[in-house]
Amino acid sequence: MSKSYQIAGNNTDIDRIVSTYFNFINGKYLKTALKCFANKEGYGQEIVFVSFKNDLDDYDMSQLPKSLDDKHVLVELGAPAVEINQIVYLDFKTFYNYLEENVKIEKEKHSEEDELMELLKQVKSSLEI
Repeated sequence: MSKSYQIAGNNTDIDRIVSTYFNFINGKYLKTALKCFANKEGYGQEIVFVSFKNDLDDYDMSQLPKSLDDKHVLVELGAPAVEINQIVYLDFKTFYNYLEENVKIEKEKHSEEDELMELLKQVKSSLEI
């Protein structure tokens, strides 16, 4: 993790960062990400990451501008896309809503992907939503 972070403070920036995350993982990485999320484990590709509290060690936690707790995820957009890592703290319900929206879009593109909806249910249960 980098030492400098910019926390997204408005809905436009939050939507952009989350959208960038899903642009990277939708398709071939989405199932893997959902399996990780169902176990409250983060998942990332190249410049985008989602982290749960248990993903971060003491050093990583100390580098964050504010602590990550057991009810939030951290969505991070990093270099080289941006000079300063941009992060968003999302509560589980908000994160799940973004996730559900993107899974439904992928399901429409690939109607044979019934496993996506089952994995989404597992994530919902794990996050206690």
